[in-house]
Amino acid sequence: MKYLPLYILFIITIVFYSCENKFVPPKMDLKSEDIPEQESWNSSVAFSDSGNVKAILRAGHISAFNKKGYTLIDSGAKVDFYRNGEIVSTLTSKRGKVLEPSKDIEIYDSVVVVNKEGSILKTQKLLWSNKSQKVSTDVYVKIKSPKEEVEGIGFESDQNLKNYSIFKVTGIFSQ
Repeated sequence: MKYLPLYILFIITIVFYSCENKFVPPKMDLKSEDIPEQESWNSSVAFSDSGNVKAILRAGHISAFNKKGYTLIDSGAKVDFYRNGEIVSTLTSKRGKVLEPSKDIEIYDSVVVVNKEGSILKTQKLLWSNKSQKVSTDVYVKIKSPKEEVEGIGFESDQNLKNYSIFKVTGIFSQ
């Protein structure tokens, strides 16, 4: 019993010593421009011209960096493109970026575009120009339609995938 106070002091010392460094917050070198001004989850953004909806973007997570002039999209992205109030094509991917003030959209990672006629475009990167209402890429692209399968490097099309050009083409064509 005479060593009990010494034993308790020893235990308390070990407990405080072992917990000493656990309460120090981690050091972070974040700059204010690396922190988004706004964030939203499971959001929709409409792009319109003269009251007519041109596209609706849906994303799992959106981070707006106004000072940098862009908005990041991640956790899945889907864009429905409209003409005369009707969906003419749908684009999906894992992530992307909306460029301000042009509202152009860069989409990356597992990009798929399907038009209402059933043509399917697959690539890893795609740019949609809000001004021209066209999509393009400078990387590998594959398009499968009811009449043909075409692959190549580089691509440009209307957003409906009806009138397109593929550069450095390979493919299977049927009459």
